[in-house]
Amino acid sequence: MAILEIVKDPAEVLRKKARPVTKINASVRKLLDDMTETMYAAPGVGLAAPQVGVSKRIIVVDPQDGSGQLYQLINPEIVKAEGWVEGTEGCLSIPGMIGDVWRYEKVQVVALDRTGKKVWIDAEGYLARIFQHEIDHLDGILYTDKCSNLRPVPEGEEEAEEARAAQAAEASADAGVSAEAEGQKAAAVSAGGEGAEPPAKEE
Repeated sequence: MAILEIVKDPAEVLRKKARPVTKINASVRKLLDDMTETMYAAPGVGLAAPQVGVSKRIIVVDPQDGSGQLYQLINPEIVKAEGWVEGTEGCLSIPGMIGDVWRYEKVQVVALDRTGKKVWIDAEGYLARIFQHEIDHLDGILYTDKCSNLRPVPEGEEEAEEARAAQAAEASADAGVSAEAEGQKAAAVSAGGEGAEPPAKEE
């Protein structure tokens, strides 16, 4: 495994729609492992292939909530979503900044794992937010396109933000996140899904 360079905004690759993976081979599996090592070294809780300069639909996610669950996903897609919640986000490709983003509270993600097996993942809370953030990267979307109150991370606040994120992850650890066996039908995006607008925020 190797630690890869994380590209920074405004790198062109971050604004491209990534290509689907058509064949899972040793090269793809090595990329998954290198991305995982890079994510942990950063440190971060998620990383998309465009962030290491590779325009492929691949993400790795570890909410680091004590579950020890690592997701290495190929061609991930959100097929069901519900609820809205606002939360603070940052990005390894936009260091030193944070902003507030409305995301779905619960999502179902369908993807292929490193062996080519189809998996369904039901996620909510912090894990759902990470999946949405990383899948956005695959479509050339950065959190700054959606956020309000974009601001520098105050000195000493980064650790506090990570602590709050960890607490949020622990709170959602009981959400019943699961990966189901191949053959289950993916649900269609629920009404009020991908095209919906977040509720108005109180000023």
